[in-house]
Amino acid sequence: MLSRSSAFRQFLREGEASFRRNGLMTVAAVTTVTVALLTVGFAIAGGLNLSHLAATLNTQVEIVAFLRDGMRPAEVTRTQTAIAEITGVAAVHFVSRAEALARLERRLGASPAFADLAKHNPLPDSFDVRVRDARLTGAVAGALQGQPGVEDVTYAAQVVDRLVAVTRVMRLMALLLTVALSAVAVIVVTNTLRLTVIARWREIEIMELVGATRWFIRWPFLIEGMLQGLVAAVAAGTVLLLLYALAAARLRTGLPFLPMVPAIDLAAPLLIAMIGCGVALGAAGSFVAVRRFLST
Repeated sequence: MLSRSSAFRQFLREGEASFRRNGLMTVAAVTTVTVALLTVGFAIAGGLNLSHLAATLNTQVEIVAFLRDGMRPAEVTRTQTAIAEITGVAAVHFVSRAEALARLERRLGASPAFADLAKHNPLPDSFDVRVRDARLTGAVAGALQGQPGVEDVTYAAQVVDRLVAVTRVMRLMALLLTVALSAVAVIVVTNTLRLTVIARWREIEIMELVGATRWFIRWPFLIEGMLQGLVAAVAAGTVLLLLYALAAARLRTGLPFLPMVPAIDLAAPLLIAMIGCGVALGAAGSFVAVRRFLST
């Protein structure tokens, strides 16, 4: 009677040997799993980039709080501290009237009229307030109205509402795409691995005839399927990262304003997800295939 550790080592040896011995079927299974994982990987990469885009857009939403004239520096500091403590505020930046005029000049271009405006600057001091989440913009703007020294508050309400709706749709689309492609990958991989098991039905029949338990028969196939999934995941992850790096470089050249997750930051979560999916798909496919065969 083998101990559990000895039996597991034996299953590992048998699974590894079967993986190397069944050359053509192994190549077919690994290729199929690789293609399936590529579709899932594209969905994961797309989902991560959509989430990154939504997060970037959220952080760019700003509220402008205009201050009343004649506030002393100590009063401005107290107001800034109070604003920073409002729930949902990520950062507060003081913009003096001189800085506001300089910004306006940069946007509109140099003009002789700005020389006169510099002498009698009509722009007030203000705070640029960045929120943690675009959905909190309205609440933060309402809280700013009650702060001492704040005379007026402005933000693009319609733009923010549309932004919140767009980011919600982006995240939902990424989730649905990942789930749909993962389901397709499971079906394809299961059918492919079932063929590899059916091709070895004589081996399974002999093991049953000599009294092997069903789990004793299953384990080598499960390990073989997991090895196939692991090899396919590494291959698919490598190909996907290379393609992503090339595509990201071209997009940055053509669309420099489009925020994308750098390939080096995408590598770790993508490879972990791919390896996890590959091993799980290989094990699940082998388990279903062997179970159906043993039940016949």
